[in-house]
Amino acid sequence: MNTNSARAWLAISTCALALMAGNGATAAAAAAAAGPGTEVGSAGAEGATVGGVIVTAERTPGAKAAPVKASLDQTEPESIVSRDFIEQITPETGNISTVIFIAPSISGISANAGGIGNYFSTTMRGFQDGEYNVTYDGIAFGDTNNPTHHPNDYFPTSEIGAAVVDRGPGAAGDLGQANYGGAIHYFSPTVSDTFGVQQKVTYGSFNTLAAVTTLNTGYLPQLFGGKLMINLDERSSDTQLSHSGGYALNQMIKYVLPIGDKFTLTALVTHAWSRYNFPDSNGPGETLPQIEAYGKDFQLTDILDEEHWYKWNFERKQTYFGYVDLNYQMTSNISVEDEPYAYFYSNKTDSTKDNSGLIGSTSSAVGAKQATFDGDGQGANDVYGYLKRNDYNVEGDILRFKDVLPFGVLKVGALVEGSATYRQKAYYDFTDGYTPVYLYTPANDPLISTPTNYKLQEHSSWMQEQVFIDFNWTPTDALTISPGFKYVNFRRDVNAAEENYGGKETGPLEGTNTYNSPLYFLTVNYKILSYWSVYGQFATSFLVPQLAELEVPGVNFQHLTPETTTNYQLGTVYSRGELTADADVYLVDAANANVPCVVVADGEAESASCNAGKVTYNGVEGEAAYTLPLGLTFFANGSINDAVQAAQAANIPAGIGGNPRQELAATPRWTDAVGLLLHHDAWRASLTYKQVGSAVVYNTPASGFPQGIKLPAYDTVNGSLAYDFKNFQIKLQCFNLLNRRALTNYVPEAGETTLYNPAATTSFYTFQSGRELQLTLIARY
Repeated sequence: MNTNSARAWLAISTCALALMAGNGATAAAAAAAAGPGTEVGSAGAEGATVGGVIVTAERTPGAKAAPVKASLDQTEPESIVSRDFIEQITPETGNISTVIFIAPSISGISANAGGIGNYFSTTMRGFQDGEYNVTYDGIAFGDTNNPTHHPNDYFPTSEIGAAVVDRGPGAAGDLGQANYGGAIHYFSPTVSDTFGVQQKVTYGSFNTLAAVTTLNTGYLPQLFGGKLMINLDERSSDTQLSHSGGYALNQMIKYVLPIGDKFTLTALVTHAWSRYNFPDSNGPGETLPQIEAYGKDFQLTDILDEEHWYKWNFERKQTYFGYVDLNYQMTSNISVEDEPYAYFYSNKTDSTKDNSGLIGSTSSAVGAKQATFDGDGQGANDVYGYLKRNDYNVEGDILRFKDVLPFGVLKVGALVEGSATYRQKAYYDFTDGYTPVYLYTPANDPLISTPTNYKLQEHSSWMQEQVFIDFNWTPTDALTISPGFKYVNFRRDVNAAEENYGGKETGPLEGTNTYNSPLYFLTVNYKILSYWSVYGQFATSFLVPQLAELEVPGVNFQHLTPETTTNYQLGTVYSRGELTADADVYLVDAANANVPCVVVADGEAESASCNAGKVTYNGVEGEAAYTLPLGLTFFANGSINDAVQAAQAANIPAGIGGNPRQELAATPRWTDAVGLLLHHDAWRASLTYKQVGSAVVYNTPASGFPQGIKLPAYDTVNGSLAYDFKNFQIKLQCFNLLNRRALTNYVPEAGETTLYNPAATTSFYTFQSGRELQLTLIARY
């Protein structure tokens, strides 16, 4: 962190803690009504707990049984997913993305079965990963070059107690870098008040094996009167794609300590380690010649010294995430919460240069030019590739004050957060024992003075501060009006000895950008009846430019512009008896919207982020569930999502390539889901269907504007059956029952504008993973 900011925040936190301590002897006992989950607002909002989230939503039998549900108190569209649904329907080897896939407007499905590795990301209403917040226990986390996420690298399903999909910017107090497109909130499991041990063992398709051990101590004098939960999640799999197996080890410890009747201390730490085989240069996906020769399950081989050899293509990752939350109820109305936190990510990748060829090809050959230049015995047909490293550490603190007044609830607070990141990418001759391949020389890049094998050596950091105020005004028992204000200040520093910048081969880059913006929020919730509410939202949001924009040819670091949105939403929630239902309409006007793209620099295709200019998002969403006799519940949900990119002229320094009015790339046109759940005596069962509509990707031919390539819709049918013997349970799950292998993504080669063109031999196709079975045995003590 910046030294002055860190000192200022330390002073603020110290004063807050002193205020807590100074009032400890005289403060009145805390009133239960002032606890989280009892106020009108988003269930995933600031300061919420997993218990509060579920209590807020599950007030009726229909809502309790629904797999996804809304809250009568909400002020923006949301879908709440409980732990019961996670246990029954999602894979035991799942991750943060599989938990929420059933919700409306959510898309993204894995390209590889087995639960190892990162094979997809989640899209919400057309907003891509990195354009919405992802939080865990209220703390937003993500990569530091762009706020994107790796679903398998932090929290497996066993570490998720509930989830909330917030399809909107939330309240001012919803803190994080990317509330631009909404937020997905995850909550850690509740620590039990009593002693208990649970052991799960899962075996499934593709030699998948998983074990989850959970220990709850209950309150113990040996823990100073606190309670502790330890969760160990270990898994391994050969996976469906060839020679792409690996393993993952995850640990979580959560400790809750009441201090008197006014303080509560909660501490959590998670650690994850994984290693799996993966072709980073092109994967996941296959070229058309590979599909025709080897089928849809091809990725790597076990052929020694061949460019697809799995021992030359793998990733090793390590993460931790932790916080200490101190909550103090100063009086019956006033509470203070201080939450310092930190998280860390490390990725070490080995990958051959190009995996687009058939087995035995020379796509990754060093080439005669480099072999001659190096002069160290490298052969022109040696296989070369790169070593990639990405390490970052983020530290922050969140401070919140809340005052429950006779006519409403006042919330004020702030966040301060700093990061430090190092990324590098360097080329080596793998055949020749990982000797350097000097691709970059003064002759072909005047920005460097000596030959180098490094394409990227980049140090970057940020320092951000956010301050907010929210007021939930309740002029009547049925009406809540909530204005809010937030101010964001974000400074990013880049100091790179080598940077792939603006389409150049490589060169130094040093710069600083500061972005700041006021943000405004206004929501209304009105309860027509105790079981029927309507709500409306106006909100603005802001997202700093991604570092991936630097790779767009011609871009200027100082000209990168933040993304902004203005959101308008209306909705209604009905929850009475056996029926729960909700629906909403939305309109979002965005400027400087970013979309995933592929750029070519030094003849090499690179994933990047491109400025799509002005985009209008609008749509309709709804979900409903009805509880029938004998423990049956029928549910359905769906969405119609439209995202249109306005016509714009090129502005190369800002990363805008120019385009006509067109459908936004990678935005499914609709989603729909339907299913039947059973919970009768000791039996539990489910059958669910989810479909994600068609989308479009773009590519630019030799001349002219980008042309659209339509991707088809895809769907999946999942089922589960379980029987509970009180202290023992057996569960069988099947995913993608019909073994659909639809196309889910397409990366066209330069100039290609069609699918399945035999002449396009380096375009990449990604398909959804096939049928997968899992059998789980659960023992409880």
